[in-house]
Amino acid sequence: MIEIVDMTKAHAKEVAAIEAASFIEPWSEKQIEELCGKYGVVARVAEDGEGKVAGYYSYNAVCGDGYINNIAVREDLRGQGIGKALMRDMTYTASLAGLEGLTLEVRSSNARARGLYESFGFKVGGIRKRFYQNTEDAIIYWLNVGGKDDIKRG
Repeated sequence: MIEIVDMTKAHAKEVAAIEAASFIEPWSEKQIEELCGKYGVVARVAEDGEGKVAGYYSYNAVCGDGYINNIAVREDLRGQGIGKALMRDMTYTASLAGLEGLTLEVRSSNARARGLYESFGFKVGGIRKRFYQNTEDAIIYWLNVGGKDDIKRG
């Protein structure tokens, strides 16, 4: 069983390890620490039954919208619904905060992540050509979270 709680600096080392295993250009432990408690940032972790980080997400609230920084699940726990639980929490917290929408970029080759976003109702809003290390396109996704009733729960 997982519990989703606010990320603290005490989580940063575990989050950085998941980040490094999940992304080609991972955020550092210091960058993750700087997210914690920062104005306009929502950063949350899913803790497993032993209090270890199973996954996390963060987004910045900017001008009424949320820009998703990252969402990832520990490699050994993928496919168990933790990503969906994090997405449900993220869309709910964004709605409660009064945000109009959530947006993000994802590698065009990341079919698993794209499937997760699409299952929550995210729509393609555009493409950023050669966005990642000047070689791979980014797909821009957008989700309206303007009201709790508008949120698709995956």
